[in-house]
Amino acid sequence: MLILPLHKPLTLATWPWMTTLLLLANVIVFFGAQSGDTRAMGQAQRYYLDSGLAEQEMPAYRQYLLDSGRGDEVQALDDEDEDAQWGQLATAAVNDLGFRARLAQHAPGEDEDAQARWRPLRAEFDRRLDAIFTLRHMQRGSEWSPHRMLTAAFLHADPMHLIGNMLFLVALGLLLEGAIGPGWLLGVYVVGAYGSAAASVLWRWGEYGGGLGASGAIAAMMGAFCAVWGRQPVRFFYWFWVVFNYVRAPAILLFPLWLGWEVFNLLSQDDARVAFEAHAGGLVTGALMGALLVWTKQTRPAFLLDTPAVVVDDRWARAQRHLGRMENTEAESLLAELAAEQPQSFDVALARCRLARNAGQTQFLRERALTLLRLPATNAAQVQAQWGLAQTLPGDGVALPADVRSVLASQWIALGHLQEAERLLSLEGEGGPRDAQAQLWLKLALAHGARQSGDQQRLLAHLLQAFPDQPQATKARFLLDNL
Repeated sequence: MLILPLHKPLTLATWPWMTTLLLLANVIVFFGAQSGDTRAMGQAQRYYLDSGLAEQEMPAYRQYLLDSGRGDEVQALDDEDEDAQWGQLATAAVNDLGFRARLAQHAPGEDEDAQARWRPLRAEFDRRLDAIFTLRHMQRGSEWSPHRMLTAAFLHADPMHLIGNMLFLVALGLLLEGAIGPGWLLGVYVVGAYGSAAASVLWRWGEYGGGLGASGAIAAMMGAFCAVWGRQPVRFFYWFWVVFNYVRAPAILLFPLWLGWEVFNLLSQDDARVAFEAHAGGLVTGALMGALLVWTKQTRPAFLLDTPAVVVDDRWARAQRHLGRMENTEAESLLAELAAEQPQSFDVALARCRLARNAGQTQFLRERALTLLRLPATNAAQVQAQWGLAQTLPGDGVALPADVRSVLASQWIALGHLQEAERLLSLEGEGGPRDAQAQLWLKLALAHGARQSGDQQRLLAHLLQAFPDQPQATKARFLLDNL
């Protein structure tokens, strides 16, 4: 489910400067400080396995799980293949703080020599981990760290994670920063980062792992937006499965939808590797903060009341839906409006042609077909659409005028669609003045010659045979003699 408020246009007057700074901070951290972390992490884990450190620590890890009352995880570990076992151990060696604390207290190994061999290997591994920016600043499971709870809100796992969060940051920041100001917007982001992180730590206490991303802080912005805008109707876009549209509704109604969706996913997708509990915690934190700002009159009524809705022309999308449902009358009404406003729109003209054919409206098909065929094609898809229409018109009882045929052939030759142009010139029917036809065949032959195509000789021979009395035949004979 996607719900995205799109209520005000982004202009210089409404530009959310603090939101922009937050966006830049996230982007700079990801493409700057985090840029080498994936490679460094891979190298560290490879060192862990190749150095023999993993082999030394595996018995200690199994014992740690048993002592922690996690015997079921030992059984699950035994059920995995060898590569999966080493992979799980390598992950635990990085993220399981309890296991790392156990190693710090009790060096693995049956004797002093084994422990002495272990210590420099582990020290080197820890050194490699400490050099990874993301690991130094991400939130860690079962740990209260004010520093990490904040810095994790500026980290991201991959580009798509960053892009998705920044899309919501900009959409919400535009509406929330204008309503409460840049200072309070920053406050919501920071407090939301702590609130969402606290919810995640509490919900997953006892689990090892880590969390990162701006989504918790942005969820707080979502909650604050709902509280600050309250009963004010706002325009938003929603997308649920295959259903999508723009609607207007009071902002406060979005809060139970957002929160309910996160709680539903939290309870039904525990293994999704998404911190739904952090999103829910951020929403609640932001809503409480937004309510406090409203109560203390920290909002900007002028911005909230001056709410011109973003005008979105959805007539084309609605016309497509009507066409799909065979609702021809409704589709034609919308397409006629669009055709009047956009007489050069190829897509609109093509849709009106198809509608007339599907509805059996032969009286309108000729007029609309000629309108489409007189429009200049700009790409291969449009040429194919015109060619498909031109060759089927006779079957619909519609003759293709000679002037239209000539213009189409000339345009297609210029675009390099030579096969379609030849097929068009070869169609039965009135081809127009013979000199004009001969000129088009010569132009087609010359276009093939420019491509060094073997079809040039064939086309010149056809020109000589079909139009021997035209001046172009003389040129064709000269070209043939010199090929």
